[in-house]
Amino acid sequence: MTKPKDKMKDLIKIVLLGSALSLWAGAAGATAIVELSCGEPSCQFTEEIGPSGTKTFHGHCNVGTNTNSKMVCHKAKGLTCTTFFYNARANPPYMSCTCTNWNAVHEAHPDIDLTCPPPN
Repeated sequence: MTKPKDKMKDLIKIVLLGSALSLWAGAAGATAIVELSCGEPSCQFTEEIGPSGTKTFHGHCNVGTNTNSKMVCHKAKGLTCTTFFYNARANPPYMSCTCTNWNAVHEAHPDIDLTCPPPN
């Protein structure tokens, strides 16, 4: 027969285990931010997103603040990406897009192009 103290210890272990798993799942579900830096007129990157993963890409042009810069996040099979936006209020300013891999088994490899024309 189980004593009340033993039941309480088991209950505490279950609560602690559940809390730890909950925190781990929350951290795994967070969107990662990847910083991409370009010091040329154009740069190409191939990134990796794990199964059922989401990543946000911040593109930085190292040739000065330039609102004529562009970022293209190319879609691939099982992958969706947002259209880029330019965040001029950030310090330093950056371009951004977010890609989600909807495949629960395989990773995806989005191609990202940054165009950084020289400042006028």
